[in-house]
Amino acid sequence: MEKGKVKKIKFGTDTYHGSSYEDVPLVQLEELEEEQFASYSGPDKGLAFVDDKDENNGNEKKVAGCLSWNKKEQQAYGICISLYEQHPINFKMSGDPVADAFAICARKNNTILLIADGVNWGEKSRLAARCALYGSMNFINKRIFEDKKPPLSTQDVLQLLRRSFNEAHRIILEKEGGLTTMCACMICPVANSDEHAVCCVNVGDSFGFVFSHNNGIREVTIGSHDVSSERDIRDAGGALGPVDGKNPELHNLTYSLTFCRAGDVVFLTTDGISDNFDPVVTKIALPRRSNDDNFNNMSPDSPHAAMHAKPEMEPRERHIYSMKEMERVVHEYELITEENCSAQELCGAMVQHVLMLTDGKRKILENPALYARRKMTSTERKRRDSEIVEKMSKAPGKLDHASIVAIEVGAFDPVDEENEENVFPVDNTTTSDCNPVIAGPQTLPLPSPTHATSPLSPTSPNSKKSGPKKFFAKLKNIPSPTLPSPSRSTPSSLQISPRKSRHRWGRSRHESESGVPTSPTVPQSPTIPESPLEAEYDPARHLCSPKTKNKGKEYQRSLSCESAL
Repeated sequence: MEKGKVKKIKFGTDTYHGSSYEDVPLVQLEELEEEQFASYSGPDKGLAFVDDKDENNGNEKKVAGCLSWNKKEQQAYGICISLYEQHPINFKMSGDPVADAFAICARKNNTILLIADGVNWGEKSRLAARCALYGSMNFINKRIFEDKKPPLSTQDVLQLLRRSFNEAHRIILEKEGGLTTMCACMICPVANSDEHAVCCVNVGDSFGFVFSHNNGIREVTIGSHDVSSERDIRDAGGALGPVDGKNPELHNLTYSLTFCRAGDVVFLTTDGISDNFDPVVTKIALPRRSNDDNFNNMSPDSPHAAMHAKPEMEPRERHIYSMKEMERVVHEYELITEENCSAQELCGAMVQHVLMLTDGKRKILENPALYARRKMTSTERKRRDSEIVEKMSKAPGKLDHASIVAIEVGAFDPVDEENEENVFPVDNTTTSDCNPVIAGPQTLPLPSPTHATSPLSPTSPNSKKSGPKKFFAKLKNIPSPTLPSPSRSTPSSLQISPRKSRHRWGRSRHESESGVPTSPTVPQSPTIPESPLEAEYDPARHLCSPKTKNKGKEYQRSLSCESAL
């Protein structure tokens, strides 16, 4: 390292959590930019539903800090759907209205992600979820960008998110809503580093995750539920709203912190997504039992032996499996598309997985024979009901409202190529790597920066991956030494992909010239105009609208067609 220069700080993948914002490391942040690139909330109007009159009176008035809540991008996206069955005769969806909601506000170097899951069904649950998002988002945007009181450290961010929960609860009571879980996340740039801090506060069973191409998927909110003990998936664990008539239940409210790099995808989910990756819910494993003599002494010829042939898994093993299963879904999508997942594509892959998983349950309940009017004795009715219960218990998955919202970190704040060495001049008296953690009794030790992966290493998410298809494509396009190579500026020879935005961090796996039957991407030439985005595909519009809700097969068909495209 040259004298007078010091490398920027690098962090590991550890996650810190506690019951207070003082329990996590205090790390200095860079100044937050106000320039806005995306603001999207759903389903339907999302959090704007709470302030509908102000949004639709014809005036350019901000709602929760944004002029529009339908400004989505491929790098900032969310989906909210219902996994419940559709009545085969009147075509009504069970569980309506959808009680989940999400919101994302992405700026140049910072992003606010919110997701909420209304407890139980009904209008009050839906109202509670949207009121929580509105109150929290409005408080955060007003505090930082209107009152000009931005957070200076990670602890300031966590304290701000916690205070936004108070405002969310106040709006729920004011609008007479029900109960809801919520997870609030803010992603901010770290001072003297190329990495970002992912700060989360959550209550209930709505969780946050980080997907890294180097390190896979890890849960940020892991401290809000004990992965070493059995969890009742029917119990949210906590909620905002009048639990006892006035006060919320904050038993599992948790402050969490981790760090990520540009190109990573941070996403939040409700339990309709996360629970459907649990191996016990998907029926491929059984929960670990205590010493059961009857079970241990069961004969292999017993009729129940086949049912118990599945492996037993501890709660911690089930959590690890869930993370790996999420990774598998994303990587399989990438193998098909031969490109790295954007935020929108990650949301689509997750939703498609849970739709396919729960299709068997929906088919059982959508059988028209169940709704045929015919006389039945009480014995016949009990027999029919018991058969339905048995079939449902064997079918994988969990029917619920399912929501996910995601952001590709750094997508709207490209790194300056001249500063790729990640060094900056400092006082000559400095001789070692500086740590941005402010000293104090509440500070926790951070991972050593020497273990972080270099941003220019071969395994970095910023480096492009090569494969046989790309290799042969390059061979085919090598110009003959006796013939002039075709001009790259000829409009007819350009193959510009309409699917990818200009801020993709060079993560496309394949680049191809014209005439090669590979997935085309934007050629890396300064003379070629930037590719416009194609019309965004919105799975939520097809799956959540009461006019277009179809059966399980049609759900899969719509998403499968998009994946093929």
